[in-house]
Amino acid sequence: MRYLSIAVLVAVAAFVARPALSEVHFRQVSFEDAKKLAATEHKKIMVDFYTGWCKWCHVLDQQTYSDDRVGQIADAKFISLKIDAEHGEGIALAKANKVQGYPTIVFFEAEGAEIDRVVGFEDAARFARSLEQAASGGSKAVIDEIEKSKTVTDPAKWMMAATYYQQRHHIDQALSAYDRVIQYDPENKLHLKEEAVYQVAFLSPGDQQYDELEKAVAEFPMREEASQANITLLGHSLGLKDPAEKAKAARRIDMWAVRRPDDAATFNYFAWAAAEAGVFLDKAQFYSKRAVGLAKDNTERATYMDTQAEVEYKLGHKAEALAIENKALTLIDPVKDRKLHKQLGMQKAKFDGTMIDLSEDDSQARPAAPAKAH
Repeated sequence: MRYLSIAVLVAVAAFVARPALSEVHFRQVSFEDAKKLAATEHKKIMVDFYTGWCKWCHVLDQQTYSDDRVGQIADAKFISLKIDAEHGEGIALAKANKVQGYPTIVFFEAEGAEIDRVVGFEDAARFARSLEQAASGGSKAVIDEIEKSKTVTDPAKWMMAATYYQQRHHIDQALSAYDRVIQYDPENKLHLKEEAVYQVAFLSPGDQQYDELEKAVAEFPMREEASQANITLLGHSLGLKDPAEKAKAARRIDMWAVRRPDDAATFNYFAWAAAEAGVFLDKAQFYSKRAVGLAKDNTERATYMDTQAEVEYKLGHKAEALAIENKALTLIDPVKDRKLHKQLGMQKAKFDGTMIDLSEDDSQARPAAPAKAH
C-alpha cells in the first residue's frame, strides 16, 4: 500500500506540473474599451462577429478557439472579443464593418483601423496562420509583395494570397496562388500542398472539379476535406443515369470504408443518396446501420436513423421503417430541435400512410453534399 500511495503521489505531481492547455480568452469589454486595452498592452484587436443561430460559429468555438496554438497566438498578440451581431453594440459594429456572413472575424489596429478579416470557418491550423498574418500587418502586405515581385517562393505567403483572393471571390487569382503553393511545397513538408490541392479541386469549374477531387482524395485521404470531397463524388456518380457510373459509387463507398472506417457522415450520405436513386439498397441498408452505430449524440443518431428508415421503406419493409422512425423521434427534443423533429414527423407520416404528398420542406431533411470549401 505504501508503494501504491507513492505512485499515486508521483502521478498527481506529474499531472499538476503539466502546463495547462491554452485557448482563446475573450475579454468581456466594449469595442471602445478594447481599443484602450490594445494601446496599453501593445496588441491588436480580434473581433469575432457571431449570431446565436450560426452553426459554424459554434464549430469555431469548439474546434478552433480551443486549440493550444491558436490560444497562445491570440492571447499574446490580440485583445479578443466575441460580439453578437444581432444584439447590443454588435448591431452597429457589424453594419459599420460591413459584416454580411457569420462567423466573420475582423482584425483591427489599436486605433480601430481594419487590418484583415476571415469570413467563414477555418480549422485550427489555418486560423493560426490567419492570426500570425494579421499580427504581422495583414494579407495586404503579402499581396503587395507578391504583386510587385516575381521572386516570391515562400509557399506560406502564397497560401495567404490564395486565401485573400478566395475570400474576395477572385477565383482565377486564388487558383493561380494555390498552384504556386503546390509548386513551392512539392513534398508537402509544410502541409500546405495538401490544403492547396483540395482548394484547387473545390474551386475548379464543371466536370474538372470531379477529376481534381479524385486526385486530391487519392493523394491525401486523411485530410478533413477528404470526406467532403468523397461525398461530392458519391453524389455525382449516383446522380448520373449511366449504370456504370452509378456502380462507381458502390465501389467508392466500400473502398472508403476501408480507408476511413469511422466516417459516419459519408456512410449516411451514401445510404440516403442510394435510396433516393433506388439502387444498391442492400448496401445502403448496411451503411445506414453502420452510420447509426457511429453516431456521436442523439441528434446525429436520430438523423442517421431517419436515413435508415428511408432505406427500409424503399426495400418494402414499411413496419421496420416506421419502428425506426418512431424511435428516432424519441431522441429529439421537439422544442430545441423543432425543425428536425418536424422533418422526422413528416417521414413518419409517410411511413404510416397518414400523409400522401410530402411538402417541399421535407427535402431539407436530406443529407446533402457540403458546400465547397472556403
